Amino acid sequence: MSSYEQNNFGEVITAHITSFKPVNCVELGVLDGYSTLSIARGLLENGHGYLNAYDLFEDYPFKHGMKTEVEKKIKDLGIPRGSVAVYIHKLDAYEAHNQYANNTVHFLHVDISNTGETVRRIMESWDPKMVQGGIILFEGGTEERDQVDWMIRYNKEPIKPEIEKNPIINEKYVYGTYLDFPGITVLLKKRD
Repeated sequence: MSSYEQNNFGEVITAHITSFKPVNCVELGVLDGYSTLSIARGLLENGHGYLNAYDLFEDYPFKHGMKTEVEKKIKDLGIPRGSVAVYIHKLDAYEAHNQYANNTVHFLHVDISNTGETVRRIMESWDPKMVQGGIILFEGGTEERDQVDWMIRYNKEPIKPEIEKNPIINEKYVYGTYLDFPGITVLLKKRD
């Protein structure tokens, strides 16, 4: 069971989808599909929208899910249905931004073994893709998440300080973090 699932963060993700009603949603990092299904449920409740979810699946050398299993879960949920569709892609998360024109993405969820470097790279490549009023969710952002074993063992750059000092975030976004482990940091792109 993922830490998202342990803390019922699926409800948080679904609530953001039903509240903001995005049309073009992107997910980077699928694992077993928990957050993917949460986004899909929100889209179904809204009655419209689509999700493109990207992961390396079995090509990722660490903990990973299986693409066919996630696709089955999506099918079991009854998608596609009406104006809702979910597409699962095997592609490197750092290449996925090349699939999108600027100002076209309404919602982005990022859960790819996040580190401070992840936040920086994602903001640099995805900020131009995000519409004003768009939402970015990052897994992490708490001090506790920055101290997990693999972050310390591999000397990874912490997430929380990067979010706090990132110039793109500070200039263009308002944000807050849900503090239950591992945390979810929510960024809202400001309107002009």
